[in-house]
Amino acid sequence: MYRNLLKIIIVLFFLSGCAERAVNITDKEGKIVGGCNAGFDWHFYGLQDSIDYMLYECAKDSIAKGFTISDERLLTLDFRLPKPPEGKSWNKKLAMHHFHKGNITERKLGYILAAIEYEYQKVVWPAEDDLANGKITQAEFNKIIKDAKFKWLGE
Repeated sequence: MYRNLLKIIIVLFFLSGCAERAVNITDKEGKIVGGCNAGFDWHFYGLQDSIDYMLYECAKDSIAKGFTISDERLLTLDFRLPKPPEGKSWNKKLAMHHFHKGNITERKLGYILAAIEYEYQKVVWPAEDDLANGKITQAEFNKIIKDAKFKWLGE
């Protein structure tokens, strides 16, 4: 009995930091013309807020062109990030520190974490392509990843 309870608790723990959602993008006639998908693993604070931020970030160009999205709630949210304290750039370590001190809300923490991970991806994905296509060396790639990871994690 206790083993089953322990198994359930462990599974719930692992699932608690993981989520994924999608939105459809439709034209004026209601035809689906695209979509956005966002998800995070091992993201324990502001998980749904991070997903909201990424879905909006993905869909905002389509929205500006007059398309609609299936989750119109995203249009009511204020995705502006708070200014980073101490004249620094946000990174995960700094954001978590200020969240635990009560300086930023969990919602804003979720937005910050999503924004800095998004910036990380914008550097890493092209670097992976450049490495695969022989445009950069492994050493150059490693340096790009190390610098991007520092900006993201702050470690």
